[in-house]
Amino acid sequence: MPNIFVFSIIKSLHDLFTVLWIGGLLTTAFSLMPALKSLGLKKEYSNNLLINYQRRLRILALISVVVLWITGILLAKQSGSNVGFLNFSTQYQSLISIKHIIVIVMIVIAVFRGFVLGKKVENFTPKQQKTYAALLFFNAFLGIVVLFLSGFSAAMA
Repeated sequence: MPNIFVFSIIKSLHDLFTVLWIGGLLTTAFSLMPALKSLGLKKEYSNNLLINYQRRLRILALISVVVLWITGILLAKQSGSNVGFLNFSTQYQSLISIKHIIVIVMIVIAVFRGFVLGKKVENFTPKQQKTYAALLFFNAFLGIVVLFLSGFSAAMA
């Protein structure tokens, strides 16, 4: 029988870092970006704010991904359902595997958006601005999907 206290701490950390990562993404997409757009600030002010905010959020996101990876492994071992990465043998494992695939896609999008496009924020063309925003909103949507898949898989466990 798993130690309930240890399991609770690991699960709480997993939930906390999920909130930090996906919550930050949703806050950026649905609050910060529209607020910046509606303020009509000079481009250099809004770019500086966005760059500084994204730099801080990127650190939280990277830490969150690492902690989520570690706590996810520990949760799988603790629950006894550890049958390997990307296993589709049961409905529960299929949901978890789909969730992991989406998370990997989210990480790839975030790396591209942050480290490739993000380096050009000061000199964005309108097309690059739209691509940056579209990737942000798509990643936010994927984050919501991940949360729902987590909810469904938790209900099945």
